[in-house]
Amino acid sequence: MSYYPTSEIVSEQRFGFGPKLGQERYYTLSEQLSRPAFTHSSLKVLPSTQSILIKMGEQGTKRNKAKKDPDQMKMVKDQTKQFFRSNYRQQAEARYQQSIHTPLGFQERLIQFWSNHFAISVDNRRLLPLAAHIENDVIRNTWNRNFSEMLSGVTKNPAMLIYLDNQQSIGPNSKLGKRRGKGLNENLAREILELHTLGVGSGYSQRDVLELAKAISGWGVKLKSPNVGFRFSESAHEPGSVTLLGRRYNQIGIRQGEQCLADLAVHASTAEHLARKLCLHFLGSEPKELSADMAQAFVRSKGQLMPMYKELIKSKDIHVSSPVRFRTPKEWLFAVVRSVNIELTERQALNTLNAMGQPPFKPGSPVGWSDRDSDYNSPSALTQRMQVANRLANLAVKSAKQSNLKPQALLQDVVNTLYPDALDEHTATALSKADGVPMKLALLWLSPQFQYR
Repeated sequence: MSYYPTSEIVSEQRFGFGPKLGQERYYTLSEQLSRPAFTHSSLKVLPSTQSILIKMGEQGTKRNKAKKDPDQMKMVKDQTKQFFRSNYRQQAEARYQQSIHTPLGFQERLIQFWSNHFAISVDNRRLLPLAAHIENDVIRNTWNRNFSEMLSGVTKNPAMLIYLDNQQSIGPNSKLGKRRGKGLNENLAREILELHTLGVGSGYSQRDVLELAKAISGWGVKLKSPNVGFRFSESAHEPGSVTLLGRRYNQIGIRQGEQCLADLAVHASTAEHLARKLCLHFLGSEPKELSADMAQAFVRSKGQLMPMYKELIKSKDIHVSSPVRFRTPKEWLFAVVRSVNIELTERQALNTLNAMGQPPFKPGSPVGWSDRDSDYNSPSALTQRMQVANRLANLAVKSAKQSNLKPQALLQDVVNTLYPDALDEHTATALSKADGVPMKLALLWLSPQFQYR
């Protein structure tokens, strides 16, 4: 199946969110890696992490004061719920707008790949107002830099600290631990080793989890001014040295955890883990030679991410014209909207992603969204996708008529945007037999050529 015969189609479909109707120019994968970042206006106006944390602290204070007044407590809870939901919706909408408007789809895919690598999930409702803050505060600023910067920034981000309860991790021999009888919380340390760096089966032990938990004890969140955000509490930090992966760390205070993270970030097992994940995400497989080349580039550059990306895009494995992955619901929806330039309201976009089983920032666990096709192409998932395709096709035709554009002309523009002189024969036959432009658009979006990448 030669679905993607040109480098432009491969770049846009396999590595981006698909071409955008009316897009002025196409950037190669190499160009996208060196281009200045595109930032949609909706991202620029999001409230800062500091302002969100201050508001969360204020709501907590109000709840404490209202404990003996049921009516007051109900009002505070309603206010908090509204604050949490409105901020979550605003962040989800901003990511949607960024994804459907960016001319640099490969950049955005990389950013959202790393966001999923360091996944948090808003089914922990405390995270609703902070849902996108790791992605926007850390990943967007470090996706093309050194992995150690990304790892450190994510680990210190209030959303991650709250999600994995590290603000509750107190060294048992620290001043605070002795006074309160509190102990370590290993959640964040475990996920750093298992998911964020070395990976499962890389040889670390439960002892290493415990030692890393000691090193990052006292890393928490401050919700009140001044210095809102990440807070290191010396009185909660476990004193003494730690031994991680056979290496002894004698640093004092915050430097101990920082040095542990810096070493984990450039570990050979981390390089291999990240290379395999990138290959699986973009190619649906883990070619041994390619993943080894990517890991070696990472190690040689002492954790720089750009050399790894360059190894990925120069590989012959990525330029095959046959499909390698099934688009996830998010990828498919963004590609549909980009192909036809329809306007969805904030509610429509969010409800559609929810209905298709991929609500923004809600993968359900720190593991993040799966990179297995079988998790997205079940009969029920395909039925849901068909319903969405029909609805969006009707919306697109209605919008075209309102703009005095003939529906048939719209269809031709969409086909030319997606597959110039490269529409699959079976898809072309199906379109020729379908009645009406809405049906033709829906069939195009449901074709194997479009649903895969």
